[in-house]
Amino acid sequence: MSHSTLKSKIFNLGLDVQELGEKGYQFLPGSDWPVPASIARCWGAFARSWSDLPLDPYLKDGATFRQRRIGRFVYRDINGHIDPTSSTQFFQSKSINGYAGGFERVFAPLHDLTYHNKLLHYIIANSLEHFCAAFGVRSDRWDITLHQFRISASGDAVGLPTPEGIHRDGHQFISMHLVGRENIGGGVSSVYADDGEKLAELTLEQPLDSLFVADYLLKHGVTPIHAIDPDKPAYRDLLVIDYNFLND
Repeated sequence: MSHSTLKSKIFNLGLDVQELGEKGYQFLPGSDWPVPASIARCWGAFARSWSDLPLDPYLKDGATFRQRRIGRFVYRDINGHIDPTSSTQFFQSKSINGYAGGFERVFAPLHDLTYHNKLLHYIIANSLEHFCAAFGVRSDRWDITLHQFRISASGDAVGLPTPEGIHRDGHQFISMHLVGRENIGGGVSSVYADDGEKLAELTLEQPLDSLFVADYLLKHGVTPIHAIDPDKPAYRDLLVIDYNFLND
């Protein structure tokens, strides 16, 4: 992977930042993203990269419902530069992720073209800027982790987007962006207060439908998916981005 720096322009997402700050979560329909034409043309290559994700090696009991890649970046808030890094290590504590936490996991990296896709950098920069505006926070550098997920179902076998159940991911902020759904039912996302009260329920259905969540405040979960036609491929492709303060 080359390590060139890219800079992404910030656009107003047209969302009420006060709403995100007060509720801790917010939905943005994919059709409402203000994506410039010069960046929108990168969507095809971006979405196609989900067709080449290796199996998640940390699933239990021989399960095969999840494929994934991971990417790591340093975002420099002062100048908008996004620097890809070579690390593909990922750690969550057992208390955060009872399914696969407690040890360091290493995943296959993003393809080089995905690391440098302009649409991806646009999503990272503008999502983080929305969080910063809503919560009044700034950091010279941010630790960004990006996850490409494909959850599959087949026949009577369901796919589990969140096998750990209702949970936090263990980060400051997270954003979830639908890339595509094919021949599936289910996959309903919910947001919960710390005490377990359900605050919202919605389904990411269209490309780039997005959910922003203050992960340090709230929990979330997604229902299983199932194949509508058991004889055809069935999957849900999702981009998840973690945002954390990066201290020297």
